[in-house]
Amino acid sequence: MPIDSLLQLAVAPDIPQPLVRDSGALVALVLFCTIALGVPLLGNMLMVSDIRRYLRSLRRTLVAVSHAVTPGIPYWARRQRPPCLETLGLQLPCTEEQVLAAYRQKVKELHPDKGGSLQKFLQLQKHYEQAMYLVRAKPNASSASVK
Repeated sequence: MPIDSLLQLAVAPDIPQPLVRDSGALVALVLFCTIALGVPLLGNMLMVSDIRRYLRSLRRTLVAVSHAVTPGIPYWARRQRPPCLETLGLQLPCTEEQVLAAYRQKVKELHPDKGGSLQKFLQLQKHYEQAMYLVRAKPNASSASVK
């Protein structure tokens, strides 16, 4: 065995050899990893932010169009139909006569004397009162500002 190899074993037997012996190669490896992982990550972040911006603009456009199509209906009524009108099968805008006609038709189905449930009948009466209040107060509700 040559003497040089014996000296190397005797002097530093447990020192690990560096993975990259050249500092230029180490810099190139770090630069490559940064570019290989950073560019796609940056692209994904920009894509996600652009999609969120698009969805926000789409929502604003839909709100503007709905205001143009149905200007007399308050915002909360456009967003979802009140349960009292859903029970009666009506849409806003409606008149008191329409509410009364829908109520009379539902009473024929749900009245306890006609085989309906008392609880459902009482719920129908409550929804009728709410619908009448809503229809009567509609001109004031549409002119009020919604925050």
